[in-house]
Amino acid sequence: MVLSSSFGEKMTARKGTVSQTQKRKSPANRSVSSHRFEPAKLDALFLVLDAVAWLDTPSISQVAQFAGIDPRTAGKHLKNACQTGLIDAVGSGYAPILPYPYRGSQAQKEAVVKEALVRLPLLIAVRQFLRLGDKTESALRKAATTMGISPFVASDLNPLIEWANSLGALKPDLLAEDLLDAATEMKEQRHHDEKERRVAFLSHSSLDKPFIRQLAADLTANGIDVWLDEQRIRVGDSIPEKVAQGLAGSDFFLIALSRHSENSVWVQKELNNALVNEVQRRKVHILPLKLDDASIPPIIADKKYADFSVSYKSGLDELIRSLRMSV
Repeated sequence: MVLSSSFGEKMTARKGTVSQTQKRKSPANRSVSSHRFEPAKLDALFLVLDAVAWLDTPSISQVAQFAGIDPRTAGKHLKNACQTGLIDAVGSGYAPILPYPYRGSQAQKEAVVKEALVRLPLLIAVRQFLRLGDKTESALRKAATTMGISPFVASDLNPLIEWANSLGALKPDLLAEDLLDAATEMKEQRHHDEKERRVAFLSHSSLDKPFIRQLAADLTANGIDVWLDEQRIRVGDSIPEKVAQGLAGSDFFLIALSRHSENSVWVQKELNNALVNEVQRRKVHILPLKLDDASIPPIIADKKYADFSVSYKSGLDELIRSLRMSV
């Protein structure tokens, strides 16, 4: 996959833009425009992301309770996660933007955050100045100026720099492509070392989340790692870029098809040749999940599907057999 060099410009243009498919309230927009990152230890971020990935647009208090942390800490991480493009504010709660390996390894979870940081326009600019020979403090000041952040207050941005340094996301010559190549290499190594292990990328409408929670639990219980991806798109989103990290490390692309997803913009417009080609380029098997009487999009109509429309149990058995037989 070729990553657009104009990604930073697209992201900059998108800041503060409200998607036609999602109504966002002002708190998230204020977080994005404030350019202030909260000091918070990175470890708790993954607990927060677990909560947002599993729950249905949870509030701060719900995230705090699910994660087992105090609401103040949860609020800091939610704000930072919004500003780094990991999650979004939807209504009175939060929802994931990027696919997330809920029961994945710590390395997989860190890779998601690292890629979000690598793609962040401010850090793209910081790495450019680092590559030109500037020290981090100077590179940050110049990058903030380039991004129109004024006045520049280093302490507002230092927590972001600390996260990026701890994950190795500030290496001057680092590109998002490098992270995807690393994920692909890890998958190939897994195929060699753990031939029976499977990783499934599960794409679904947020309205089908109750079904997806049960399916994710059942797949995990059967030894199959699951990435959760809600079919949410924002103005200017590139779906292949959005799902890149999850696809690079997965063996299967499972797409839940239902009356809910049938009417979604994601399925109508974004399940297209670019995405299907990227799935296949990453050597990932597409396997539709038929949840009800919804029709299967023509572009994947020739794919074998697991049928949950009559019986969940039979659909699950069929799916698990397919996952274990392939790869």
